[in-house]
Amino acid sequence: MKSGCLERVLYFLTETLQDGGLHGWIVVLGLFTSKVAWCILVKGLGMMLPTLQEQFDTSTWLIGWMVAFVHSGTFFSGVLATPLMERFGARTVVTVSGSVAGISMITASFLSSLYVITFILTVFTGSAVGISFVITKHLIGGYFNKSVTTAYGFAFLGNSITFVAFVPLVQLFLDIYGWRGTMLLLGALVLHITVIGTLMKPPAASGSQDGYEAALTDEEQDTSEDKVASSNRFGCSCFTKVYSFARDTFQLGLFSSLSFWLVLFVFIVMDITHSAWLIYYVQYTTVSKGFTLEDASHFVVAFGIGAMISSIVIGPLFQAVQVVSAYVWLAGALLMAAMYYAVDPWLTSYWPIMANTFLYGNASSSASILIDVVNKKIFGKERLGHAVGLFGLSSSVTSLLLLYFPGLIYDLTGDYTVVFSLMAAVQSLTVVAALGLGWRQTRHSSPNSTQ
Repeated sequence: MKSGCLERVLYFLTETLQDGGLHGWIVVLGLFTSKVAWCILVKGLGMMLPTLQEQFDTSTWLIGWMVAFVHSGTFFSGVLATPLMERFGARTVVTVSGSVAGISMITASFLSSLYVITFILTVFTGSAVGISFVITKHLIGGYFNKSVTTAYGFAFLGNSITFVAFVPLVQLFLDIYGWRGTMLLLGALVLHITVIGTLMKPPAASGSQDGYEAALTDEEQDTSEDKVASSNRFGCSCFTKVYSFARDTFQLGLFSSLSFWLVLFVFIVMDITHSAWLIYYVQYTTVSKGFTLEDASHFVVAFGIGAMISSIVIGPLFQAVQVVSAYVWLAGALLMAAMYYAVDPWLTSYWPIMANTFLYGNASSSASILIDVVNKKIFGKERLGHAVGLFGLSSSVTSLLLLYFPGLIYDLTGDYTVVFSLMAAVQSLTVVAALGLGWRQTRHSSPNSTQ
């Protein structure tokens, strides 16, 4: 019995390693490092929120909005990632991005103006991290076929390990070196993206089918007719050339697909709710619930442990259980996250909060991995990077408009209960969107539908 289980495990590991090859797993390490850098940037600033608020003598919502700007910078630049990769190569772009991200964050630690710090971290640090993030995520979709869920899961361990290991480390840095020393040290850690970038190699072009066939977008159902009509309508004007260049470079035709809009809605809600949790959770736990900063760090570590377990388990489990589709798995993870937001404001004891946060880590990690799997399933290898970049661009605009809102509600009411209730309500809508997306893709892939 034990021998049979061991053989199955070894077979699974061998098959997974061979699926991506050496360069595929280097890219997984690259996405792992990019996720660490992303979480260091956003969660590190979130942990600095009380210190920065006291240091610069300003309101909670303004500091929260500053972190939202930095977070949006990581998404906003994603739309440029694939065009830059196609022009200069993945290795060059990721290497330069890592250098820019680390050096700019180190530079920001020496500045004394909150607005200049926000500008540097948004335009340079966040943008560079976002570009490396999209490129590595795109390359994983090109390298891996059967084991793509496992690959994304192992890459997502970068997010989990940040919460387990780096959150206490950031708190230690803050206690010993202050916010400036902490930012400088975090900038040095971000520079590791540069090292991984030098080892990357894009996958060879392949025309083989991998089981993750891109769904047909609405635009492609009459591509040739649209091109003729467009040519007749605009002739050879400059506007036509600009439009064609933008459409082809950034794959703007994706906006004509209903599937794209459904995924975009899920992505935006996931990002905003989780980002709000990242930014305001320490203050929510310490001020609203009366726990110590040490207790808050314990809760965050519990989240990280839950996310870590899910990152390791979700790949093998998803490959073993083929009864339900990725869309149903995604809907289940989104439902668990919605339940967390609804329940947590009413919990006041240490261990129930710890358990609930642990489950939220599982839900958040699973949803983040499965949305990547769904993206590859819908958009295919060729347009995956473009789709992720457009998702990021749209999400960054929404984050700028809304992520200050939880801090503003707290400033007005002194409570985060209303915020969490709103987050639970909006998150529950993503469950419906995920199931609708699965129904739509099943209908398009049925034998009677054209593709």
